[in-house]
Amino acid sequence: MLKLLLFIVTAICGLTAASQPNYDKRNEVFSYQTHFKTPLGVNWQGPVINISKKVLSADKVPFIEHSAGNSSWLGMNFDYRYVKPVFEILNSTKVPLINRGESHVTVISPPEFTVLATAGITIEQVNKIARDLKIQSSKVVIVCLGKEDVVVADLNKIVYQIIVKIPNLVKIRQKIFQLYIQQGGNSAFFDPRAFWPHITVGFTSGDVFLDQGVYKGYNVCYRPISVKK
Repeated sequence: MLKLLLFIVTAICGLTAASQPNYDKRNEVFSYQTHFKTPLGVNWQGPVINISKKVLSADKVPFIEHSAGNSSWLGMNFDYRYVKPVFEILNSTKVPLINRGESHVTVISPPEFTVLATAGITIEQVNKIARDLKIQSSKVVIVCLGKEDVVVADLNKIVYQIIVKIPNLVKIRQKIFQLYIQQGGNSAFFDPRAFWPHITVGFTSGDVFLDQGVYKGYNVCYRPISVKK
């Protein structure tokens, strides 16, 4: 009877563990990235794509300010040298892509900063929070390669990006939100957790954005990514 009970408990634990996405610290990947389903449980649309582990070392890249009045924005910067090989794999004569020649995650977008500015928040205050919370040293986990293939204003657009998980960026957004409320901002117009971090890799004719109805989260996972040394 005891052996039977132990067998049942072991089987249940095994099933539970199998249902959870295990994180492989050595390779910086989740188990779903090397299996058959995306984080949301649908099939991958292509084979695994490799990226250098050096892309995760954003602390070696300088913080850059983006001051442009009410169109200012906040970003976390990455070394484009390690994103470029992914672009080259995706680029083709059939569907040629273009890129910006640099890599970043947008933390506060220009439209969001316009909202923050209504409470008198300056880009200097935003940048100080980012520096205080060591934005460039944020731990990064690569989730997948994302892809959007959409029609915007009668123009077909294909966009690729690396979907990432960076908890510290959410903390930075929350600190900015707290300042926004302290200065009289309306909480209905800025949600610090409405955030889908990604590194744009390339696009056919231009990027697409949330205000065009496009979400760039786990929903657009297209191919798994494996981080290599």
